[in-house]
Amino acid sequence: MKLNKLYLLLVLIMGAFAFAACGDDEPDPEPQDKGTVSEAIREVVGIYIGQTHLKTNFIDKTYKDDTLSLAISDGGTLIATFKNKTWGTATITGITASRIVNDQGYKLEHGAGSFVMNNPRDNTTEEFSCWLDYALISADKKQMKAIIIANMTTTGAHGEMTFVFQTDEKLTPAS
Repeated sequence: MKLNKLYLLLVLIMGAFAFAACGDDEPDPEPQDKGTVSEAIREVVGIYIGQTHLKTNFIDKTYKDDTLSLAISDGGTLIATFKNKTWGTATITGITASRIVNDQGYKLEHGAGSFVMNNPRDNTTEEFSCWLDYALISADKKQMKAIIIANMTTTGAHGEMTFVFQTDEKLTPAS
């Protein structure tokens, strides 16, 4: 009887060692559905704070303390969230990024989305289509200039609204 218990204990110990030896010590891999993310996209992710110049048929005004946040989407492109305290929030997806020649920075383009706009006159909101015309970001990420266009297509509206967002430091144009 003692021999059977000893034999059973030996089998259990060997099984435990075999299980531990076959275990997977490596962490689980990243989910595969995130898409391929370019180095340029990884480099520009962040929150940019600056001012916006708005130009329409009826308005020509500059607003301070606006933000433009860039994040990576599941598909490997960028999502931009532009916030202006007066006019509202634009969310633009599908933005691509590429390196500007001679390491001068990055160019963003090809995004489209929607702008949930506040009407300062009557405190209502309405959603309009918008797109990122382009954005330039300096190599050190201290400077950014982005042009976001929203299309207000309601009666008596401003029509095409051009929001030129820029960080407080001037962006040197790429040559």
